[in-house]
Amino acid sequence: MKDCTNCGHELGVGRFCTNCGHPIDWGTTDTAERPTVSSPPPARFPLYADEPEPTTPDRRTGAWVTWLAVAVALTLVAGLGFWLLTRGDGDGDATGAPATSESAGPSEEPTAESSPTTDPVSEPGELASRSEVEVPATDPPGQDVSGNPVSFEGANLLDGAAETCWRMPGDGTGEEIVVTLPAETRLRSVGMINGYAKTAQDPQGRELDWYHGNRRILSAEWVFDDGSTLVQNFDDDPAMQSVDVDVTTTTITIRLLDVSPPGNGPAGRNYTAVSELSFVGR
Repeated sequence: MKDCTNCGHELGVGRFCTNCGHPIDWGTTDTAERPTVSSPPPARFPLYADEPEPTTPDRRTGAWVTWLAVAVALTLVAGLGFWLLTRGDGDGDATGAPATSESAGPSEEPTAESSPTTDPVSEPGELASRSEVEVPATDPPGQDVSGNPVSFEGANLLDGAAETCWRMPGDGTGEEIVVTLPAETRLRSVGMINGYAKTAQDPQGRELDWYHGNRRILSAEWVFDDGSTLVQNFDDDPAMQSVDVDVTTTTITIRLLDVSPPGNGPAGRNYTAVSELSFVGR
């Protein structure tokens, strides 16, 4: 038998038709129609069925491995950072040795920056501009030789300008000026410009010396809260004349003990004048 009884395909070697897979009955003896061959194992179709299926990696397993690797890396980095940060402190505690200049520097710098080298509160300063004053009387405002308005109020004693003044009509002997400082103060000095320290020129070209033309203070007594007093005598000088003191007070009373007579000439005026007061303390 040379052809398959099922599909008519020419038979070859084997027990099944290579075309349709139908079993072939060759009989029990070898004949000329079937060459003698050893019996091969039966063929199985399809032939590729025995091939192993390709395996694919489990995505969940891969993701788990990746996250595990990241977690391990982060743990190692954190441990290394903690060790680096605590290594220096551990050495210092173990040995009891003092901190080095590098470790002590950062803790000392903020202290130096936060503590100024000078304390402005403790430095003596001029307090007149922050004080208040009461005067016994005031000459009404007028005009200077150029027609500009001029006032003679008590605030002129504390404005820091020598060309302005407080003045009162007539002789001010025995009158008192009272100054209130901004707070209780340890005074270091007190002072006065004891007249109207201003000059001018009238329309006729004459020099007007208001310091010598008005009355000026020749002697005054400074009285403080604790009852202590200080008498100051003044020179014939339109500059600030100060005297040292060491007293703690809030108010100062200035008693005018001696006042000059009015001056002569075109600048002569019967007014008692003081240009400026000074109070230095802390």
